[in-house]
Amino acid sequence: MKQSELFVKVISVLMVISIPIVLYGFIFNSTAFDRGLYKEEFSKYNVYNNLKYYDAEKINDEVLDYLTNGKNNNLIENDFFNEREKQHLLDVKRLIQGVLSIYYFSITLFLLSAIILFLLMNFNFIDISKKLLIILAFGSLLALLGAGLAYLPSSLNFDFTFNMFHKTFFSPGTYLFNPEFEGIVVLYPENLFLDLLFRIIFSIIFSSGMLFFISATLFFIFFKRNFPNFPKNFPSRKPKKQKL
Repeated sequence: MKQSELFVKVISVLMVISIPIVLYGFIFNSTAFDRGLYKEEFSKYNVYNNLKYYDAEKINDEVLDYLTNGKNNNLIENDFFNEREKQHLLDVKRLIQGVLSIYYFSITLFLLSAIILFLLMNFNFIDISKKLLIILAFGSLLALLGAGLAYLPSSLNFDFTFNMFHKTFFSPGTYLFNPEFEGIVVLYPENLFLDLLFRIIFSIIFSSGMLFFISATLFFIFFKRNFPNFPKNFPSRKPKKQKL
């Protein structure tokens, strides 16, 4: 195998792997910080009535701004939360900043890999187009598989999945709160996260399915002109004479 062919294969694999990460990151970012979605969830789970002496939307806006802006280690400046809650929000912020860093890195990796692919394939746009369609098809299938694997345990036992998530990413004792005197679990009930998770998963399934359909369809259209020549070009074997 030529060295350039090996590099093309390596670059292609990197692009396939980066596609699910970019897709997951984009959908997570657009869903988890959709302020209109939180208004729907607050109404659904009676948050407004449970926090009738507070402006739940204003507090939520400040939390979302805090989680997405800057990479400092400062606690959120909001008297609604106590010190333990503020520390947990800082831990959440660090996790989200890490996720978003991987997301942005994957976008950069995909774009740089595409440029390198153009160079390695000598700007042969026909061959590059074929390769990109194949990469998109496999990347979308990988994203679809990951979403399916995430949906299965979440739908069967969300409490277990939610607990394992916290045990994996947070220190013991830092994520359990009493709703009687700690407002964070009143503002964000557990079922709200279940709804967010399912919306993210279903969005990934729909988006990756559409991406696969589009890339596979374009690939078929791109190659269909070669199909009529297939029987003529197919190697034929002369039948062997049989002994009687």
